[in-house]
Amino acid sequence: MPRKPNVVVTKSNHLVEATYALSLAEQRLLLLLLALAHVDSRQPLTVGMCHTIRLTDVMEVYGVSRPQAYELLCQVAQRLYARSVVIHGPFAHQPDIAQIETRWVASIRYHDGQGALSLVFAPDILPFLSQLRERFTSYRLKSVASMTSGYAIRIYEMLVQWREAGSRTIELRWLREHLDLGEKYPNIRDFKNRILNPAIAQINAHSDLCVNWEQHKRGRVVYALTFIFSPKTEPPQSDDPFLTPSESKPLKVPLTREYVQQHAQPGESWDDAWERLRRKQDKL
Repeated sequence: MPRKPNVVVTKSNHLVEATYALSLAEQRLLLLLLALAHVDSRQPLTVGMCHTIRLTDVMEVYGVSRPQAYELLCQVAQRLYARSVVIHGPFAHQPDIAQIETRWVASIRYHDGQGALSLVFAPDILPFLSQLRERFTSYRLKSVASMTSGYAIRIYEMLVQWREAGSRTIELRWLREHLDLGEKYPNIRDFKNRILNPAIAQINAHSDLCVNWEQHKRGRVVYALTFIFSPKTEPPQSDDPFLTPSESKPLKVPLTREYVQQHAQPGESWDDAWERLRRKQDKL
């Protein structure tokens, strides 16, 4: 019987807001590693502890073929081994440190003929993964498993971190830095078309959140984005953490100013449009 990884991915908010760039495949492998690490060990994660991922784990969670799972497991693991992450302070356990740059993975161990490999987390990553009591974010792995954009996964994490507030304003410069975009897409139109809009579409299509966004300008320059989001459905009541409910509650979209303006009928005032859309949602 293949294992089922824990439904929950948990990481420190320092990691959610760290600066790094991973491909979609690398993100998928890392998230699966995080989930399995907490399933395989109820004890604190320690230096040198191995976490095994099997082909069947990859196939079951991400719905890919055996050759695709093999590529993710072997080739992508090698790329993940070469990646680094910059974690920004301040840190309660190291108050004199401004930031930490570390690799995600310290070593890879291949199992001959078993369709599996084991990875060991880098030592400096462990305090941000294990024994977290405050300032951490948890979400269901299923919420991002079907996404095909690595940026969508990153932005989803940044929003679900603020799930209780239901909104988050992020400066554009900060977002670009933490997505590690460098000089990519300096034009706001390109950023929206290549990063923001596809990511929000992915989040709305595949995750447990419904998201809208608004932009803020100084003169003609966009300097910040406000994301407004709400949960789509209640989680399924099932022993199977990856079971999708056969019936779900209709999605209710946050009635932001931009959403109302986009859906107003000809000649309709903003207040009338808001009231009409609110009544429509109440009937769902």
